[in-house]
Amino acid sequence: MATVNKLTLRREHKSATVELTALNREMALRMITLANETGEILPLIEAVEAMRTAEEFYSPDTAQIEDARVQKKLGDVLLNIGKNEEDMCAIDAAISAYRGAITISSMLGAQNLRAETRKSYALALNYAGKGQRDRSLSLMGAA
Repeated sequence: MATVNKLTLRREHKSATVELTALNREMALRMITLANETGEILPLIEAVEAMRTAEEFYSPDTAQIEDARVQKKLGDVLLNIGKNEEDMCAIDAAISAYRGAITISSMLGAQNLRAETRKSYALALNYAGKGQRDRSLSLMGAA
């Protein structure tokens, strides 16, 4: 009997996780639309935060490649805004979105999306002044 209850709870947890990620993904897409209509970046940043919050519930069984694609898209939009308007909040949110996309694509074995996102992530880090050159300098200073 206890095994049946555990199995039922696992199924319900998986189902709720899938539903939560789908809702967060839908909300993120709507926030992108809202940001395009209003020119505000706050909805995009909130969408990144919502998508990243859901990551703690991901597993290989519940993560979906669409979540990674949405986070990559959020990162791309925020990076463009950050570059064009010199907005560090947008660039920092892009970095967070890219990290989420990399995590999910790695979990699912989506190597092409992961490689593409890593390039964008490196670009965002460079714009934030946290690029490869800065890391090598700090390593030299620590030695």
